[in-house]
Amino acid sequence: MIAPRSVLLYWLLLLLPTLGAGGGAFWLLQREQTRIDAQAAAAAESSRAAIEARARLIVENIELFIGDVQTGLMESLRALPAGQEAPALDEWEKTNPLVRTTFLTDSQRQLLRPTPSGTGATERTSLQAWLLSNYSQSKIAASPSQERDAEPEVRREVSSNVATVQSARSAVKDVAGLRTRQDKHSEYSSGEQTGWTPWRDSSGLHLIGWRTPAAGNGALVGVVVQLSEIRTRLESLLPREGELADAFLLRDRGAVIQEKRYRASSPDARAKSAVPEVVVPVATSFLPGWEVVGVAGYSPQAGNPGRGFLLIGGILVATFMAAILAGGGLLLDQASRSAAEAARKTSFVANVSHEFKTPLTTIRLYAELLAQKRVKDAGQASDYLHVIGQETERLTRLVNNALDFSRLEQGQKRYHPVPIDLTTEITRILEVQAPRMAEARMQLIRRLPDSPTSTSLDRDAFKQILLNLIDNACKYAAEGAELLVTLESLPKGFRIQVSDRGPGVPAGHRERIFEKFHRVNNDLTSAQNGAGLGLSIARQLARGLGGDLHHEPRSGGGSVFVLTLP
Repeated sequence: MIAPRSVLLYWLLLLLPTLGAGGGAFWLLQREQTRIDAQAAAAAESSRAAIEARARLIVENIELFIGDVQTGLMESLRALPAGQEAPALDEWEKTNPLVRTTFLTDSQRQLLRPTPSGTGATERTSLQAWLLSNYSQSKIAASPSQERDAEPEVRREVSSNVATVQSARSAVKDVAGLRTRQDKHSEYSSGEQTGWTPWRDSSGLHLIGWRTPAAGNGALVGVVVQLSEIRTRLESLLPREGELADAFLLRDRGAVIQEKRYRASSPDARAKSAVPEVVVPVATSFLPGWEVVGVAGYSPQAGNPGRGFLLIGGILVATFMAAILAGGGLLLDQASRSAAEAARKTSFVANVSHEFKTPLTTIRLYAELLAQKRVKDAGQASDYLHVIGQETERLTRLVNNALDFSRLEQGQKRYHPVPIDLTTEITRILEVQAPRMAEARMQLIRRLPDSPTSTSLDRDAFKQILLNLIDNACKYAAEGAELLVTLESLPKGFRIQVSDRGPGVPAGHRERIFEKFHRVNNDLTSAQNGAGLGLSIARQLARGLGGDLHHEPRSGGGSVFVLTLP
């Protein structure tokens, strides 16, 4: 066996480097996780900046779109023939999908259209409320520019960009000759007043465009924009494909409406739950309460690259450490087993040598005495010859055990079954061993059936098994003064029991006595020579014959070795 100090040293040599390497690996993993987290934070910030820039661009496009809608509708409104607005307004409502309804008032700001009856009743109610709230002509014509000071920085930047683009587009129209002198004259010199006013009531948001005639009699003619159609067209400005697809939505904070995203047929739950949001409002002069919302850090193709890195890496490192320690433990255990095996084999060689030496010495001594004719008494000479025969038989058993052990260990044991009668074979073996048992002062009791017990098995292997069991009883159970051998037939074989009245086998050793080189550590076994192979060889031979051998405690004290054969 490996010494305990050596075992401790080997474990320390294995454990300390493994723990050091594992601790270093965990430290590196933690540093890598920190780096990945920093990269993820930078990527999230970059993504947020990109989404905010994209949201601003979308809002600018929305405002330009609304501006174009307002310009087109206002030009159509101003082109209505004086005094014949009603028929033209009717035709306009039918043909223009951007027009929800039109209205006309008298000089007292009383609605002439839409009429109280029909489909325009709801719009009439909203327009009357708007007129009451904006009864003063100065209020109607007031510019919303006074609200700009309260706008956030992002809103002022968008407004500035939109104003710049609108100015450039107006200049391009002038250069390209798209607007005639008459248009400019009517816009700046006609004396008409025009404007757009957003209005919200219980039915929702309304975008109202109006015009006062040049005569200044207080009458109004105007249009209410179909915002549902506007919303549908504005959503086409949201990204449809690529990494930012479904990352934006257009919503109205002032109305109880469902927030509709472009790809409503395949919504991504992450876009709805991701926080924080980038919010860019649309100009209050156009659509107050409307805003474009971008989900910051949203990417449907990839999540957080550092998520779970430390956990997975830690599990892998822990697995490698466990594998190294387990492998080292197995190697150390194997080394201990090999050392113990080597020690047992050394002990086996020493014991077998001693076992061989004792009968050889006796045989040589008695043979020399007889050869030199120094023994004059015929009776004494006969006793010497008897001793020589016993020692020769003992030597034969030792040689057979050693040979069987070698063949069994190498897997070279061959069995040659022949038909035999177990009762006859057991009787022959017991008769040969009777003198030995008599010398050990053991009473032999046989309980064998009278009927034939024929079977087919290897005669030598069966004989070796029975001899080993008898030898074991003579060594360790001689003081019991009894050896009982029984044979009985079973439905599928035979059972042979060799029972004694010896000290028995402790419970913890009843299976271990069949292990190679194992001997029960007590005074009785220590006083007997042996290598601890007899029972191990007997069980292996029994199993090689298709049966088995096991031990049972005997009622009243002693041991029972049960051999089953097919």
